[in-house]
Amino acid sequence: MSKSSLKTTPPVVINGNTTVLELVAAGVIKITQMETWNKRLERGAEKRQDSLSQSRCDFAVAYYIGATYKPGFDGRFRKKPIEKALLASGISRSMMDKSIKHLVDEGLLVNNSADVANQCHTRHWIPEAE
Repeated sequence: MSKSSLKTTPPVVINGNTTVLELVAAGVIKITQMETWNKRLERGAEKRQDSLSQSRCDFAVAYYIGATYKPGFDGRFRKKPIEKALLASGISRSMMDKSIKHLVDEGLLVNNSADVANQCHTRHWIPEAE
């Protein structure tokens, strides 16, 4: 065999203009990898949408609590009435729970969860201004 009868292809150089199909043809990635990447992109978009929905829920829960309950221990409340009132607005119990937890973490609400043995007896209230 002479050198002229062998045909070799030049090595693939990856740069900004290299397409996915060229990478597949070169054996760098498998075609199934694109499916995985698309799923990852979809999950990222869903997480951003969920985060936006949760921040809107945080605002709605805070507004409802502020408009409905008085500050101080005497104005304590359970979660169930808030859940029922906001369910018609499309706010689920889990979203409301996250919002209330966020408000407690920020110090905008106080609860007695450390003092009760059963979570059903937990009450929340708006702290009085100092």
